[in-house]
Formats: sequence, C-alpha cells, structure tokens
Amino acid sequence: MPRSRFLSGAVMAAATSLLASACTTGPAGGPSSGGDGSGGTVKIGVTSDVTSFDPAKGAGASDYVITSLLYQPLIGQDDGGTFVPGLADAWTSTPTKTSLTLKKGLTCSDGSALTASQVVASLKRYRATSAGALLTFGAANVGEKTTITGDDATGTVTITTAAPWGEVLAGLSGTGAGIICRTGLEAGAAALAQGAVKGAASGPYEMATAQRGASYELRLRKGFEAYPRFASMPEGKPADRLRIQISKNESTLANQLQTGALDLAPLTGTDSTRFTGNDTFTVMSAPFIRNFIAFNQRPGRPGADPKVRKAVAQAVSVDAFNNVFGGTGQTLTSYVDEKAACVSTDDSLLTRTDTAAAKQVLKGVSIKLEGSNAVAGGAGNSYVAEALRAAGAEVKLTNADNATWATHVTANQGDWDATVFPLISGALARGGTYFLGPEPANGGLNYGAVKNAAYAKNYVAATSTTDRHAKCAAWQKAQEALLKAHDVIPLATVDVRYVARKGVSFATPGGALTLSTLRITG
Repeated sequence: MPRSRFLSGAVMAAATSLLASACTTGPAGGPSSGGDGSGGTVKIGVTSDVTSFDPAKGAGASDYVITSLLYQPLIGQDDGGTFVPGLADAWTSTPTKTSLTLKKGLTCSDGSALTASQVVASLKRYRATSAGALLTFGAANVGEKTTITGDDATGTVTITTAAPWGEVLAGLSGTGAGIICRTGLEAGAAALAQGAVKGAASGPYEMATAQRGASYELRLRKGFEAYPRFASMPEGKPADRLRIQISKNESTLANQLQTGALDLAPLTGTDSTRFTGNDTFTVMSAPFIRNFIAFNQRPGRPGADPKVRKAVAQAVSVDAFNNVFGGTGQTLTSYVDEKAACVSTDDSLLTRTDTAAAKQVLKGVSIKLEGSNAVAGGAGNSYVAEALRAAGAEVKLTNADNATWATHVTANQGDWDATVFPLISGALARGGTYFLGPEPANGGLNYGAVKNAAYAKNYVAATSTTDRHAKCAAWQKAQEALLKAHDVIPLATVDVRYVARKGVSFATPGGALTLSTLRITG
C-alpha cells in the first residue's frame, strides 16, 4: 500500500490545491468554440506541478488528474463500487481468474492499434513498478505468482493469481493501472516521468506541449470512444483542448471564477462560500479527507488499553469536530465515507459522547497526540486535544507539518499514542491495510500495531471473494470488529467543493472529480 493513500507530503501538497478549470472566454464568457461544433478549449489551473507523468508512479492529485487523461484504465469504478466499461467492455472475475475483453478498434495516440499484447505488457510493467499493484493483485500474489496473458485474435486479457484475491477489478480501475502503449513502454521510465511520449497515450487526450513548472496543453484525440460509462456521465462535448497551468492559491482561483476567467474550480477552503446561492454557479461537494482517530497499541502505550480507547471515543464529539471545518463535512460511521462499497452505516456501533464517563478513565492519563496541520492549520487536531484535556487527560499535542506527521506515525516503534488520521482513499480494502498485518519494522503498514483477529479474519474473507453479497457481509463483520474494539474512532470528512460555471458539466464517480467526464454543455 503506497503512502499516497493517506496524506503524505507529496499528496497533500498537490491535493490541497486540487484543480481549477477555466474556459477560454468568448463574448459571453463561456467556452470558446473551435468553429466546427467541437467542444472548445478549457483551461485548468493547479497550485502544484506534476511530480511524474508515469501513471504507475503518481504521488499527488495533479499527477492523477493528468495521467488519467493520457492513460485509460481497462475499466472504471462508479458510486457504490460498481464497475463500468473503459478500454474493456466486458469481463468476468473469480477469486483467482479475471478475464477482460477489449473494445473493438482501440488505438494509441499515434493511430496504431492497441492490442491485447500491448495491454499485457503495460500491466506487467505496472505489476513490477507500482506500489499500488500490491493491492491490485494481493500480497500473496506478488511477482510471477500473478500471471497475465493476452490473445490478440479475441482481444482478451486474462489475469490469474496463485492465491484467491477479489480486488483485481478494483485495482485495474485505478489511475496507476492506466494502459501505456508500446512507444511509451519502449521509451522507459525516465521519459514517461518527464512528460508524454509520442504515441504512448491510450486515453482521450495526448500531450501537445509541456513546460515543466508552468503549463501543459492536452489535445483531444479524434475518434476516441472508449470513455468510461459512468452512470452520471453528463451530456455535451468534450473539450478539444485542455490547458493546464500552475496557479498561486485557491483565493486566486476563486477570484478568477468571480471575474469570469474560470469556469470550474474545486476549492477546499472558505473561498467556496463566495458561490453559495449564486445562480451563475453550481456547487457540488465530495469527501476529500476522511478523518478518524487511531491508536498506537504497543505495550506500555495508553492506546493498548481498550478502556482508554473507549474513553477517548466518549470524550470527543463528531459534530464538534465537523464544526471546526464549518460543519460542511460528512460525519462518518466507519473509516471511509458513505459512497464506499459495503461501508457500514450502523451508527449503533458508534460510542456516544459522554464526558463524565470519559473522565473516570482518562483523568491523569498522559497522551501524545500527533496531527498534521496541513488542513486548516491543524484545527481538528487542536479540538481533539482540548476534548481530551476536558476529560482529564494530560495531552501533548504535536501539530506538525504533514511530512513530520507522516514520519512520526509511520516510524518503527513511533513515539506517539493517538493520531487524527487523514485518509484520502475512499475504499475499505485500501484504508483497511493500516489495521492489520506486519508493522513497519517488518515491511507492513500496521503503524499502530493493531491486533484484531476478528477484523483480520473478515478482511481476508472480504478481499478473497468476488461475490458481492459475500464480500459486503464480510466487510460488515470486519468494520463491526474494528469499531467495537475502538481501534478506529470515526470523525468526519473534510470536503472539497466543486464550483462550476454554467456551460461546464462533469461527473464525480465515487466522489472524485474525473476530468475525462468534463463536457461543455452550452
């Protein structure tokens, strides 16, 4: 599991900026037309540069957004975990074998045919070079234990794993598994990381010009029809060109929205309130960070005591935490939000705020609380610290920059007791890797040394099947075990608001802005 699934330094720098999209304005201030009924030109502003154009090496929001336009995955994943066609239009999947049939007539950005053999070569590279491949194919299926074959005559790609693993389709839908055409594979990692390689793109756009640190221009591929078929796909035409330029900050983006220089901007801060009730814009919210409290459960730490973990849950108020960020987030009932497939929504599993009960356990208990100040200066961490102090605990708050937080929490035998964990991933399997398996000293991601046998058993059951009913049943039991043991204390999301001017529409499958769905509607 790569660190990019939580707010690592690279991710946070890119993700807090997110995106802003703008159209070259015509007389009416809307998208410019190419003069042939096409979709015109759309400008996109970001506040951080791309770290790598290699889809297998993406480390931040800017990386994911651009590479998803250049390199199309075989399938997409919609709300609730539903899979939809991408480069493949049909598939079957069992715990040990997944077969996908490619759409007819697929091409690379140089016009050459995209064959099953090329897809196989791209997936083998992904398996060998991407940290995300561990969750795509399963830890028990690393390397040659996963067999990937293709048949050019039938256009089929087959993936066989030695051990049962039911998350292959979910992994193939991720940006990191985007298909790289032959010229990109031959060019090598260094060339892919620096910018688009001619003919390498399998997605709807190809790179036209690139000025690192300044701007990028992407050009729509004529005749591309392999867009993911998300349920909420808007009507309209895709933009002929996307111009991505580095901006300063969200306030600048909001100013440009108000002056008509921009048509779309995802905003994480208070600037989004400028557009509330404005008929010129629509505002859509989606989870950006899922916050929960996690514990260092190593011997001698207060978090090793289940009574202390429960008391911490009794000391904090989810609503009060949410109000720190303006009350615009979603209160959580698990470590992921309500859009996740198989998420538990049983609030009877949650511990209610009871300060009096918390005081009976926490009075005089010393707690080292770690938190990142990357969002709102760490105001959420400060609230948790004050709530614990109000319950009698002696709290030492480390409200550090994100890189320091990540280093402290992920270190072997880290010197911390509790942390407000900011999770980016909205999937149970991805987020759940932090609560089971080996500790960092042994190459694992179990930073708090959690030992919850019931959770681990049901995590394995959920990720080893492709049967939807069985998968969700196991996930319900897994989450129940985690919540009852207070290994996780759900808090609330920090949301991103997508502010769009009339004439630009897009979809947010699974809560994530997907620019391949952007359409100019007027």
